[in-house]
Amino acid sequence: MLRPSFRPFAIVFLAAMAASAALAQERPLRVAEIWEIPTLDPTQDGTLMKEKAMVTETLVAGKPDVTLAPGLASSWTRESETIWAFKLRSGVKFHDGSPLTAEAVVASLSAALQRGGTVRSYTKIAALRARDAGTVEITTSDSFPALPAALVYASAAIVSPASPKLADGTIERPIGTGPFKVTSWQPAAHSFSVERFDGYWGEKAAIPAVTFRGIPDPTTRSLELQKGSIDFTAEVPYGDLDMLAAKGFAVSRNVTARNYVLNFGRLTDTPFSDRRVRKALSLAIDREEIAQYVLFGMGRPGIAPFPDTMAFADASIVVPKSDLAAARKLLAEAGYAPGQGGAMAKDGEPLSFTLYTYPQRPGLVPIASAIQSQLRKLGVAVDIKVTTFAAIAKEMKPGDARLAALASAVYPDPDFYLRQTYHSKGATNSWGYANAQVDAALETAITSRDEAERKRAYDLVQRIVAEEEPCLTIAHYGVNVVMKPSITNYAFNPIAHDYMLDPRMAIEP
Repeated sequence: MLRPSFRPFAIVFLAAMAASAALAQERPLRVAEIWEIPTLDPTQDGTLMKEKAMVTETLVAGKPDVTLAPGLASSWTRESETIWAFKLRSGVKFHDGSPLTAEAVVASLSAALQRGGTVRSYTKIAALRARDAGTVEITTSDSFPALPAALVYASAAIVSPASPKLADGTIERPIGTGPFKVTSWQPAAHSFSVERFDGYWGEKAAIPAVTFRGIPDPTTRSLELQKGSIDFTAEVPYGDLDMLAAKGFAVSRNVTARNYVLNFGRLTDTPFSDRRVRKALSLAIDREEIAQYVLFGMGRPGIAPFPDTMAFADASIVVPKSDLAAARKLLAEAGYAPGQGGAMAKDGEPLSFTLYTYPQRPGLVPIASAIQSQLRKLGVAVDIKVTTFAAIAKEMKPGDARLAALASAVYPDPDFYLRQTYHSKGATNSWGYANAQVDAALETAITSRDEAERKRAYDLVQRIVAEEEPCLTIAHYGVNVVMKPSITNYAFNPIAHDYMLDPRMAIEP
């Protein structure tokens, strides 16, 4: 009697498994980007090219604990109040095979300074010079101890001067030094692809390629995940997270360096010029309720510029509990009294405003609705208008307000957020807040070489603005990341502005 042999079947089965594993490793990772993708120019969208596509790199890198690490520069020295020397890492090549040189770095940063106003204002670079092939000299406009941190800023990433450009100077396809290089770009489809750069100076990427598609609507991103057309995304509707986890997707909830902030149109000639009015509105907002029930635990209640998990936060600042009685008392002191239907009014003018926000961040519209409901109990009417971020700046009036998600650590130093938000001449301080003590403390912090003195100055600023509330910090941001369970070796980086991919990520069969 012949006995059946299973050896041929076993061989076929093992071969099929091996082929499946190889196919998984060769298949690109498909990412749904949370914003539209109108450009690949790093000076216009550095975060996309550096943190997500991993195409570009900066001279200095940021670590997850918000400290600094060598990037394309292996070391740096402050030689005087305004002059710095950055030694370049040896053996680094651009994606076109050309070497990283000081001349290339100077050309790249010079172009970024010309094209990106934020690079100029964040870095305070006044002059650049290649001392030799491996050393870049940077001169700042004044004393600026935070320069290495500012050079972590993604739009200050280094690209080859040979990067293809459009007629207006826009970089069409950046040639960077990162673990991936751009291979295709479809502007009309808001889509592009990158593939592994085998000449990368650091650890080689495990995934052969990544495709990105801009899908600004959170609900659509969730649906595309469930349809199987994408593998990885962030910022899906918070109410979908448990459902996606139950379907087998890997879901993570993370706190990142971003705040939900309600800022007023102007602090002059509006009800918001009165600190008592701002404090009353703040006390009427239940931050605990918003964090727990509106954000589904995605975020933490906040009133200070930074969460206490960040190294440069003043941990002594306490988030106040909602207190309607105290809020009504402050409004009464400011001259407001309840009128018809309980609406607060002063000199016949009701206390009301339009609250603008935008939909790309899934927590914004629900928070706006919660604030509307909570302020109604105080007798303050809020009308919500959801539009694009760009349209808000055009439509918003001095007596209106905006709810936004603002990055608090575009580079890992407290000066970035505190200066642009609270200095009388801050880049984003469009509401006109001015406090001489705040300005003086920021000046002390930015000129001192004593880190303890800098910390004391920044802590003072945090305490002052937590008391005066020129804008209302509602909560510290939480970001969700959702991916197929076959994706491995991903770890959320808290300094990411949305999410940050990792070249060590892999796709299992």
